[in-house]
Amino acid sequence: MKKITFLLVALLCFNFSINSQSKKLSIIVKDSKNKPVPGAIILFDDIRQKKWTNAKGEYKIKLEKTPKEISAFSPKIGIQKIKYNGQKTVLIKILKGKDKNLITFNNDNNSVNSNLFQYANIYDYLRGKVPGVNISGGNISIRGNNTINGNSTPLFVLNGNVVNQDLFSQIAPIDIKSVKVLKGPESSKYGVRGANGVIEVFSK
Repeated sequence: MKKITFLLVALLCFNFSINSQSKKLSIIVKDSKNKPVPGAIILFDDIRQKKWTNAKGEYKIKLEKTPKEISAFSPKIGIQKIKYNGQKTVLIKILKGKDKNLITFNNDNNSVNSNLFQYANIYDYLRGKVPGVNISGGNISIRGNNTINGNSTPLFVLNGNVVNQDLFSQIAPIDIKSVKVLKGPESSKYGVRGANGVIEVFSK
């Protein structure tokens, strides 16, 4: 009986040890003026993670594998890499202009390699690569398209699903596979919703 009890305790300790290997990590990214940096890309050992910092410059993840280095990259500011020593909370400060034009990504494996990251957000991407779109601040309209009831905002479609502008604005340019602008008869498949034109985005 004692042997069985000992084995059960040993198994429980073993399972606890396995589960405890994954731990929560909070990363806070700030600029040289100690202001939060939203939309910063996080990399573990030069591997880009799927999400980026929120409006408060925070990034939270449950680690399955402990990285040796953590990097934070902002297209507008630059990139900063630090050694990771197992802390629960990490503060990364990106210095203005530090190597911001040198960061490159391989879009196949999300590692730092090739294809220059040029655009700060989806709006910069549309300005630089997609003709036929007018952008003023956060306002978007499609050139040559009629407005309905004074509203010129087009319909936003991500991977075949209609999304609101808030979600659309969070699309990272590096995740974009293709963008298509529809207007007139082309947008008729979306019915009345596509009356102001449609911007279709497909991600990788």
